Amino acid sequence: MISVEDALKKIFKILPKNGNEKISLLNACGRVLAKDVLAKNDQPPFSTSAMDGYVISDLAPRVGSSYNLVGEVSAGSIFSGVLGNGEAIRIFTGAPIPVGGKRVIIQENMVIKYNTVTINELNGDETFIRKIGSDFKSGQVFETPTVLTPFHLSLIASMNSSEVTVYKKPTVAIISTGDELVIPGEKRSASQIISSNGFGIYSRLALAGANPRLLPIAKDTESSLKSILELAMGSDIIVTVGGASVGDYDLVKKVLKTVGMKPEFEKVAMRPGKPLFAGKLNKSAVIGLPGNPVSSLICTEIFLVPAINHFLNISSNSREVIHVKSSRTIEKNGPREHYMRANYDSLTKLVNVEDRQDSSLLSVLVNSNSLVVRKPNSPQIKKGQLVPTILLN
Repeated sequence: MISVEDALKKIFKILPKNGNEKISLLNACGRVLAKDVLAKNDQPPFSTSAMDGYVISDLAPRVGSSYNLVGEVSAGSIFSGVLGNGEAIRIFTGAPIPVGGKRVIIQENMVIKYNTVTINELNGDETFIRKIGSDFKSGQVFETPTVLTPFHLSLIASMNSSEVTVYKKPTVAIISTGDELVIPGEKRSASQIISSNGFGIYSRLALAGANPRLLPIAKDTESSLKSILELAMGSDIIVTVGGASVGDYDLVKKVLKTVGMKPEFEKVAMRPGKPLFAGKLNKSAVIGLPGNPVSSLICTEIFLVPAINHFLNISSNSREVIHVKSSRTIEKNGPREHYMRANYDSLTKLVNVEDRQDSSLLSVLVNSNSLVVRKPNSPQIKKGQLVPTILLN
């Protein structure tokens, strides 16, 4: 068995190299920027009024100063003349500041009578002018890699780019295995169970930025496994679920080796998740998850999500671990790293480990928001002591 840390390193090593593609900004939210974006213009592209009011050429006006109203400029229009001393122009938010304009007096602070405006109040030294390039300058670079948010996309659009170059989503083929499995809604016999793992894994990988495919269930025969594997060929990552242990019907590793997989490791010193294995099949990375539902989903969090991050060149390739106080005593751990389902209370800053840790109990996982990480052979944790914790939400 190898450690979780070593298993992650080996998985990163066998991942194929990623490419990139150019896509519309409208399709780019959540994607990872692969090429720097260069601003094609200043923003704002000209000095503009920040408020509705009157622009004057006087930089240090006084209360009671009056000005002749000589024109008007709104957003999308321009005042072609030059603003002179003792003159004012009616201006609206976003409109270009005319030549000679030094300050905008907000409309609430001006009194208008006929064609004359008079200041009745001032707002300190505020000019209410947004200077050209005050947000960013032409040629400024927005750097990679970045997971693009709506804020980023608005910024890039204002840089006058309608497209971005992003890393391609990794394609992930998910294969659940076992004669005992039927898909949800399908009629099952008295000895069969509903296949649930694939749906959780598919959804989690989609959230992580992958392009997953849930393939048909493979039966516990070499011919069935080979047939489903044919459908998975060419994927960046092939994920098998179940059939990874040492039972008579656990054929997955054997069949993968017969079709050319080169193993990297076959067991990990962790619980749940000991049967996890990985290897390389042609250009695809293969990751074999245990069949127990909680095991497969925790292994997805600990191994598959970081693998997707690594593929997409996201700098953080592992879950952030925080150290918080335990609400109870936790007994000493055995020789495998233990990921214990738990609940972290952000108000009390305490984490409570669940009583039931069986790797088949999905209901316990659903009601947990964190995993307490117990290193191999770590001593007893007493109530109030700090424990390393991974937040799941």
